[in-house]
Amino acid sequence: MRIEGQSKLGYYPTPETSLHRIISWLSLAGESGALRRYLDPCAGKGEALAAIAAAHGPAETYGIELSDLRATDAKQVLTHVINTGYEYAVLTDETFSLCILNPPYDGETETGGGTRLEETFLVNTTSRIVPSGVLIYIIPQRRLANEKIARHLLGWYGGLRSFKLAEDDYPVFKQVVVFGLRRAEYHAPTGDSMREVMDAWATGQVVTEWVETIEELDGTRKRVRQPVLAGMPHLQAGHGEYAIPVSPPRGRHGAPFRFQYQVVSDDDMLREAEEAAARLDLSREWAELVPQVMPPVIEPAMTPKKGHIAMQVSGGLLGTNLVRDPNGRALLLKGNVRKYAVRRSGEFEEFDVSRDPDDETKRQLRKVEIEERFENLLTTLDMNGDLVTHSTPESISDLLNRYVAQLAEIVQARNEPQYDLKPEAWEWAVFTPLSRGRRLPGRNETGLTDFQKHLAIALGRICLRHGAGLAMSEMATGVCHEAWRMNG
Repeated sequence: MRIEGQSKLGYYPTPETSLHRIISWLSLAGESGALRRYLDPCAGKGEALAAIAAAHGPAETYGIELSDLRATDAKQVLTHVINTGYEYAVLTDETFSLCILNPPYDGETETGGGTRLEETFLVNTTSRIVPSGVLIYIIPQRRLANEKIARHLLGWYGGLRSFKLAEDDYPVFKQVVVFGLRRAEYHAPTGDSMREVMDAWATGQVVTEWVETIEELDGTRKRVRQPVLAGMPHLQAGHGEYAIPVSPPRGRHGAPFRFQYQVVSDDDMLREAEEAAARLDLSREWAELVPQVMPPVIEPAMTPKKGHIAMQVSGGLLGTNLVRDPNGRALLLKGNVRKYAVRRSGEFEEFDVSRDPDDETKRQLRKVEIEERFENLLTTLDMNGDLVTHSTPESISDLLNRYVAQLAEIVQARNEPQYDLKPEAWEWAVFTPLSRGRRLPGRNETGLTDFQKHLAIALGRICLRHGAGLAMSEMATGVCHEAWRMNG
């Protein structure tokens, strides 16, 4: 398409003189006031379809137009207009009594490559027309000889007539107009008829009739159909040869009538994206892929000891933590565990059993073992941007001893313990008389120790709240477990 045509999106309106003559070839079939729907999938400003409806109405007119400006003009003269590309419109099959089709004259790409738009619009429009509905097809004369276009027209339409535009219009636009009545079913044209019609259209002629002759070849008589050709005439005034049928309320197989397009705005796309993201966040598969930014919040029975906190930090269970040195300067501290492999090898002898067992010839092989090991790492980032990773036990221990008090506060604030070592009077009274007959080694008193009572109370609170509890405690605390089981 030329640059001028591209600037118009391939829009060339039907010339006025030719349009008036096109209208003269139309008439109404059936009741004059019945429902009729007229379609123009390349409506432009809507003048052509509006003129047909004014002459052969009343009718509901439906236009599709890609250009915003022309669609606005078309809305002033047509009943329904949607501003979109034809491929995005939703239409019901076999619901339109008439279609005027004057498509853009180009390919489906900017350079004109691919399927021709004249062909695309024709093929996609045919199914929308009711059987016996009228097609008015306007394209450049040279495109009429396209094999796919010709095959489609001959197979789907009867009563085909083709004309050059009116005498004054044709030299400017080089267009032809084709009238046809849609068939209910496709009738595949024969190869001979296809070639004859295409050859005629390619040379600016039409087949006016077919004459059967008898040819004799090698003593065999054969009946042959020959076309009678004439120059393609210019469009003249008609006498209502193409009757426009009534439109059915519903489409093919009872489908409801639809002529719509859902405009998608920027806000619509943003809302859909947000909803999709929300659904994604709730999916288990996505949750398993998302890395943990913050450590999980747990509810410990009791505040962990400093040694336990140090183990959590070095094991990477507390994430990144903000602490301050004795001078008040901020420091980020994060623990991690690195897994690495150690290769161990050693030599051993293997005898070649295919030889004499007494043969002293031997092969020396090397046995290789891979052992996985784990290394604790502690990384710090100070205010100057210095990033230091500590891997030796001595440096890690020094750092943890220096900041363990602050880390304990962080842990307790993030993972609030269920029991603060402040028992209710009745709780303490429950465990005080227990285990009076038992004496621990090295201890003269009998009964539970204070720590055992606290642990039993903490575990009891967890079980009362969640129905179960998990105790990870030191040696010599088993007595309190038994006490709680007996009194829980």
